[in-house]
Amino acid sequence: MPWVSVVIPIHSCRATIGMVLDGLFKQKVPARCEVIFICDTIKDDTLEIIHAHPLSTLWDVVEINQPNCGLAAAYNTGWKAARARYILNMHPDCYPVGDDALRRQVEWLERESALAVQPLVDIPQGDWDAMSFWDRVTSSQFRHAKPGNALMGKFDLIRRDALEKVGGFDEKCFFSAAEDADMMERLLAAGKVASSDVVVIHAHVHPPSSKFVSILRKHAQIGEGAGAMLRKHGLTWALSPRAFPITAINALKLVLLMAVFVPVLPVSLGAIVLMLLFATYYGRWAFLTRDWRVVLIPFAVALMFSVYAVAMVRGFILGRQSFHYARRSKN
Repeated sequence: MPWVSVVIPIHSCRATIGMVLDGLFKQKVPARCEVIFICDTIKDDTLEIIHAHPLSTLWDVVEINQPNCGLAAAYNTGWKAARARYILNMHPDCYPVGDDALRRQVEWLERESALAVQPLVDIPQGDWDAMSFWDRVTSSQFRHAKPGNALMGKFDLIRRDALEKVGGFDEKCFFSAAEDADMMERLLAAGKVASSDVVVIHAHVHPPSSKFVSILRKHAQIGEGAGAMLRKHGLTWALSPRAFPITAINALKLVLLMAVFVPVLPVSLGAIVLMLLFATYYGRWAFLTRDWRVVLIPFAVALMFSVYAVAMVRGFILGRQSFHYARRSKN
């Protein structure tokens, strides 16, 4: 029996899969592990890179072809095929910093008597510098090793018996967004979820030419997931300490955008000042680089939330999340 089963949903990801394999290969573990690749549509040499890497001879490697089924379904296929008592969900653009990361995740899980444990997520300076302006606006939350608010699949360790207890990921309601938040809610209802000090790099490799419209599509995907979460969990989730403040702040951004056009000078001027304060928060780095687009940030953020809100209503009405920004972009 493997010590840990690592589940990695993959697609055409040759730009980052080598770093992922290197990160796993260097892990100092007490016993042999296995890696289960859930293969979505792959149009490059990602699989060839995996086959040629020395990890494929060090650990047991399993490939399961499952195109266009989404993250929730991929996670379920992975943990059900896994043989270990510990399941590690890992995205193909994330890798651990230390060579003892996997061992420490297991130790943290056992020490805290938790059902699952999540790491700290960081974006290195080099990857940050290579991002487009708008990717930086939406990714600043992952800088400087901050904890996540859900089991985001970056390097999350979950007990197999805990997954069996809650019934796995909900692939009927979630396709590729909020399946992690839903799992967090159900695990918290059944026990404890811990946060470790293990640092994981999110190699957020987006081309510098990424358009703002791709950011809006991503917000539509996340918004649908939030609507499906609200439909499934009701006010228990929406008014939780994690979700309510975030929703309130996002709603304020939209209200301020509308207030700018109110034909009353004190109101519009006050709205502009508050929106500039939001810009300062989201775009501190833009002020330092003197990028003129920083003045667009408050308007862009308000537009992002508008798309998010519309998609959230759609997700609530349908009771499920189905929109995938990357898949729609390719089409």
